[in-house]
This record gives sequence, C-alpha cells and structure tokens, in this order.
Amino acid sequence: MAVFDVAIVGGGPAGLSAALTARVHNKSVVLFEAAGFGDKLRRASKINNIPGIMTISGIDFMENLLEQTLSYEPVIVKERVQSVFIGEPFTLMTADNVFQAKSVILATGVAMSKTVPGERALLGRGVSYCASCDGHFFEDKDIAVYINTLAYQQDVELLASLAKNMNLYIGGALQLPREWLDTLPASVVVHKKAIVQSVEGEKTVTAIHTNEGMKIVDGVFFLRDTYPPENLVEGVILDGNSVAVNRHMETNFKGLFAAGDVVGTPLQVAKAVGEGQMAAFSAVAYAAGY
Repeated sequence: MAVFDVAIVGGGPAGLSAALTARVHNKSVVLFEAAGFGDKLRRASKINNIPGIMTISGIDFMENLLEQTLSYEPVIVKERVQSVFIGEPFTLMTADNVFQAKSVILATGVAMSKTVPGERALLGRGVSYCASCDGHFFEDKDIAVYINTLAYQQDVELLASLAKNMNLYIGGALQLPREWLDTLPASVVVHKKAIVQSVEGEKTVTAIHTNEGMKIVDGVFFLRDTYPPENLVEGVILDGNSVAVNRHMETNFKGLFAAGDVVGTPLQVAKAVGEGQMAAFSAVAYAAGY
C-alpha cells in the first residue's frame, strides 16, 4: 500500500490551501472531500473581507482556489473519512477503502451539529455515521436517520430500502427536494421540524427522544455535514468544541495537524487559508523527519 506524505481531510479553504502548499513542496498528497469543495462558502453571494481581494463571490473564490490546487495534481478521493487511526504511518478509513500517510491535516470545518446525549456512548452499538458500512445490520428493523446535508441523499435511499420502518429527521435549514422525498417508500416518515435530543439504550440503542416525543428504534444514523472531531480521531484533545492546536497547528498527537474552522473562531476565509498553509508547512517538515 502506498504511503502518502500528507493526507488532508476536508476540501474547503483550509484543506485546499494545505494541499496546494504541500504539493508546491513536492510532497505526495491525498485530499478527501466527499461533498462539494467548500459547499457552505459557495453559497456566499459576496465576500469582501479577504485581504487583497476587493469583492468576490463564494463560488468564484472556491473555483479559483480549486483550479489552482488541482493544477499541482494532488490525489483527490471523493469519499468521506470515517476514522483516523494514530500510528506510523497514520491509517485513514473510508466506507470502502483504507489509506496511509506519514502526516494528517484535519480541515473538516466546523461541526454545526453537536453530539447528543447517548450518541457517543452507543457508537457502534446502534449509533452509526455510515450507511454503506452498517446499513445491512438493520435490515427489516426500525431505524431513525438524521440528515443535515444533501450529500447523503443516496445513503438515505439505501437505508430506506433496507429498513422495515424509518423516521427521517431533517436538520437545520436543509431543504430536501420535494420530488426526491416523494420517491421514498411509504415506510419512511419525514420529520421536518423535529429535533433529535438524545439516544437511549444500555447495551444497544432502544429509542431516541425528540421534541415530538420518544420513538422506539433499533438504530440511529447521524448523517451530518461534518463529524465531531473527537469521533473522527479518538483521543484528540478539544478546546471547547474545537480541536486544540499550538502555533504550528499541531494537535496533541505528533504528525496530526488541524486548520480552519475546526480549530475555532473567527470563522473567516483568510484565517482558514493561512492556517491551512501553516499546517502544511508543519506536516511537510514532519513527513520529512525534521
């Protein structure tokens, strides 16, 4: 198995900046981005606080940065990283593949949805973040699914085809296309305004609680735009809800770096790009044994 010099999880401004910098230094880079390269930023009609750029739309900024980065030919993997395992080298697992790298940069963005009580304790015992990995365990069973990004529509379809009954909870301001919702089987009940408040169970999941009441379920899938970083990398130290880093963007694990919104406020493009560059400098040095 090939071992990359630098693996980057996330393709927003911080992740692309890190990939560009590492490739300029002639290091092998793999970048994981399952959605649309800065999906949130692309929705911004106008950005006017990037030094040196008077005004630019979010989509134009991201397209320029993406084109510039891709010109240096990093390896792009359009899969979501499920877990990062600490080691020499690091191991990164997606739903279908395993990758290794000498260093890792987390650029996953801010986790807009926090974990709920019971979620972390029951992870792997009825709580899942991966439909393709765990969906078959819930064939002909009752499940709940929380979704807050369009990137998971195929995962919802897969789970709907397997489950006996499915309660689908749509998070935040997400607007799922009505024509798509109409294609889901009758066994799917859509909740547009309900909020998943907690997960219940001892050895395995037995129920969820929402502001609409309790639902008896055998499992619950949280399909979020970003994973809570502590679930992506076991043992990573947080500062509040953000990954704690030093001035070199290094976490509490040697060779594991983080940049951008995942390390905290201010949530600004200029900060993310700069931190991505700094994290890449540090990762390149670490990969080279400095």
